[in-house]
Amino acid sequence: MIIDNVGLDSSARFAFQSHAHTDHFVSGEVIYSTRATKFLSHLRKGGFYREIEFGKTFYLGDFKAKLYPAGHMLGSAGIKLWLENGTLFYTGDTKWFKLRTAEKSRFPRADFLIIEATFGVPHFTFPTPREAEKKLIAFVEEALERGKKPVLYVNQMGKAQEVMKILDLHGYTVRASREMVKVARVYSKFGLSFGNISADGEVLLRSYRSPKVENSLSPWELTVSGFGTLKLSNHADFWELMRIVERVNPERVFTVYGFAEEFARILNGIGYESTAIESTTTLSGYWKFFNRTF
Repeated sequence: MIIDNVGLDSSARFAFQSHAHTDHFVSGEVIYSTRATKFLSHLRKGGFYREIEFGKTFYLGDFKAKLYPAGHMLGSAGIKLWLENGTLFYTGDTKWFKLRTAEKSRFPRADFLIIEATFGVPHFTFPTPREAEKKLIAFVEEALERGKKPVLYVNQMGKAQEVMKILDLHGYTVRASREMVKVARVYSKFGLSFGNISADGEVLLRSYRSPKVENSLSPWELTVSGFGTLKLSNHADFWELMRIVERVNPERVFTVYGFAEEFARILNGIGYESTAIESTTTLSGYWKFFNRTF
């Protein structure tokens, strides 16, 4: 989304990048992000990043701005902008409940809200991260008791490190890909250590993009994702999204990604004026809303 040469997870002269997953990579004269997002992004891309601390006021183009933890992965951030006649908060990818390897999310009051809707329908109701963690450990313990090697399919950046940390806390070693280990080294620079990485690890982590995931899995293999068999998600489920909307308490909502159309219809049905937009939207077309008088 772009507003007056300012990109929100979009390439523009002044670009804000919410986190380090490749589908949110941006380019621009200056890319604004947290320090962790800069370090993680530099594993895969270049670009001049300006590091911004959570809670510190700065200027993004002509707009006063502030970053808030999004809870999606290490360093992920939402951004609040002060527009001419109101405030706008963009969540980026976000999570209400605290994950072990991400900062606890925070959501400020704003007049306008742009919120992700990856899981924006009631069908997506997930266990809390701690409940999912219990199911994960039960699966690992049963597999090992039966003499089998548990295999977990995970996103190599973010989810892999979350699972590695959970297994470390419960005393299990892991065998992980080179990419997962590289990302874990960056996490360690931010105080998240992993003492359980081993070439002979008890649990095998594989990339979620592995061709095996497209085929039938054995009883000792799990996909760890909101779309997978074990619902340990780093995205908010439907009910978490509803909590975020209630916390921000906006005058108007814009939904983006995933089930944006469906989520906007639901919000309209309960009294929030809502519109689904594309991630490539130039928001100048909605300027009449952003410049309304409150």
